[in-house]
Order: sequence, then structure tokens, then C-alpha cells
Amino acid sequence: MRRNRLISRTRTSASANTLAKLARRLSESGSRIEDRLWERRLLEAVNDRLARGFADDIEAALEDLSRTQARAYDDLADLAESCAESATVEIDGKPHDALLLTVPLLAWSRYRLPVTSLAPSLVDAIGTHIAGHLAARGTRIAVADYMYSIDQLPESFGEVYDAAQKLFEACAAGKRMKVDGKSLREPVMMLADTRYVLAAIIAPQGAPLYHWQETGVDPDAKTAAMTAFREQVGGVLAPLMTGCRYRVLAPNAFHAALRQADRELREFSLEAAVSYLKLAYDMGPSALQATFAAFEDKRVEEMRIGIGAADNDDAIIEGIVWPLLGDEEERAQEEIDAALRRLGVNKVTGHAHRFPLEYCDDCGAPMFPNPGGHAVHAEPPEDVEEQPAAPLH
Repeated sequence: MRRNRLISRTRTSASANTLAKLARRLSESGSRIEDRLWERRLLEAVNDRLARGFADDIEAALEDLSRTQARAYDDLADLAESCAESATVEIDGKPHDALLLTVPLLAWSRYRLPVTSLAPSLVDAIGTHIAGHLAARGTRIAVADYMYSIDQLPESFGEVYDAAQKLFEACAAGKRMKVDGKSLREPVMMLADTRYVLAAIIAPQGAPLYHWQETGVDPDAKTAAMTAFREQVGGVLAPLMTGCRYRVLAPNAFHAALRQADRELREFSLEAAVSYLKLAYDMGPSALQATFAAFEDKRVEEMRIGIGAADNDDAIIEGIVWPLLGDEEERAQEEIDAALRRLGVNKVTGHAHRFPLEYCDDCGAPMFPNPGGHAVHAEPPEDVEEQPAAPLH
């Protein structure tokens, strides 16, 4: 039966208010004992909303807290992420801990970056490497048979929860997790972007999920395990990534993996842009100049970097968006300047004034700053012929 809209809004408002109150009390706690009490109540409330399909209540509570209570916002957001990406599942009558694990990749190519179903042999190989390098003894592993773009991943807490539950069910049953690629959003194609493989890892409740958590194992074994996993999975994915330069990142829980991938994509995208201009137009770093500036709506949202020919202050050939991700604007400017100079681009302009968060009216692409202080569309150079495509490995 369809819910009455007015009743639903009233319920949502009251429910969101309850979540916000619990988060405020947790943020004000002065002891670990009190922390545990408020955290337990908040966890129960968040899990209840997710299980009943009322994840919008969590979003509404976060919106309320974001305006006045930064610490309470962080506490609720952390718990909501954890509840969405993990669960307690029952197997053979016994409780188990389940986690949505994400393997991120950074990739760039002159061609279309892959978003595709994974062959059963690939799925099995990735699962084998998770079990062999990462997972503790007695765990169960399941891998979704798809390589996602960021646009195709679940976004809201409710969507993450639903996706995780499906993968947990497949893992508990020892079945393959099949993904219908036709049901996913069409990805936005970028020169450099992230790709993701999703997996579930399940262990008896209270037991270690990862090998380096086991008794008698050096916790620092994690470093070597992650390195080996990244190398091995990179080799497994090589046939799928033909024509791409790519890097497998360390796997992690869903939200943490996405944040780390977003952070590492920033400099990777700069490297990709400089390499692309050399391959496509034979314009090496010394023939380029870069301009960066802050772009804002109501507040500074991101830095944008325009790259063009060193002898042309008007045109931008390639642009990169550098999201702040909680960084201060001044620190981001320093990181961008240092990254460009490491790449050999030494003619760098940083604008002190801020630009409005503009996009092209025709194609929706972001506008980028040029040395003259204007936001312009990135366009291929008119007087340089594009070079034949060279293989990327």
C-alpha cells in the first residue's frame, strides 16, 4: 500500500530528528563508557532505518547536523557508512560478520576505459588472490562479476546497503554474484578515471577478517600482503585493460576505498593529462603551461587546472578537476603546484581570485582557468595535428 505523503514526511522528520539527537549526545560524550552507550543506540537506530528502507531519514539528519554540529555530523556519517557496508549474517545458525570490500583502480587511456562484465575466470582469480593475500583463515569470499565506473556504484546509504546485502547473500550461499550491466547508469567517459571491483568477505562473528589480524601474525604483514595483492590482481586484469595505463590500489571497505581512490586520482589525472598531450600532440612538459584556481558555489568546492601551450595564454587543451576532499584551499594549491613541477611543467599560474562553478551550457563539461584569468572550455589545439595512437601498457 502506498504511504500517505504527508504522514511519510512527518515520520521522516521525527525519525531524522531522533537520529540527530542521538548523534549530538554521542559527540558530547566525555567518556568511553558513555560513548559506547550512545554509539550502540545510534547503531541500532541507523540499522533499523536501513533495514526498513528509510535511509532518507539518515540523509535528512546529516543535512540538519551539517549546518550546526560538525562533530555530530562526522559521528553519524561514520556510523551510517559502517552500517551500510557491513552486516551480521547468519550461516548454519551462527552469526557472522560481513563486509563490502572494494578494489579500486586508477586508469587512463586515449580510448574508452572499460566498464564491463568480468569473465568467470577473472572473478575466480580475483577471489583467489583475496583469499590468498588478504583474508584470514575460515573466511568466505564472493566477487561481483563486473568492473564499475564511479557513476555506476551505489550512491546513497540505502543503495550501498541494498548492494551489500545482495553480495552478502551470494557469499553466504557460496554462489556467484551476477550483475546486469544494462541496469546500470551510463558512465561519463574521462581521460583518467577510477574503476572498481566489489567483493564480500565474511568471517565468524568476532573472528579476524584479514590475515594480519590473526593471533601470532605481525600486524605489519599487511604491507607486504597489500603489495603482493596489487601486483597479482594487476596482472590478472591486464587483458581487460589493453590500451590503458592503470594502477591497482589497496582494497578497503567501500566508503574508505572510494575516498582513497578519489584522493589518488587527483595527481594521477595530472600525470595522465601531461602524458596524453605528449602522445597525442608531441607537446612535452616544457612546451606546456598550467593554470589553477578555486571554483566555488556557496563555498569552495574544488580546484580546477587548465593545461595549454606555453606560448598561448588564451586556450586550454586539457583540464583536470581537483576536488578538495576536506583539504584546505591553500594546501591544495601547494600540492597542485608541486605535482605539476614534478611532472616537468614549470610554467605555472595560480589565480588568487575564485571562479564560479561553471559548466558548458552545451555539453556540460567543466570550464577551466586560463592564464589570462578567464574560465574557458578545453579544446584540441587548432594548429597541431594529433599523433597516431601509441600503445599503452
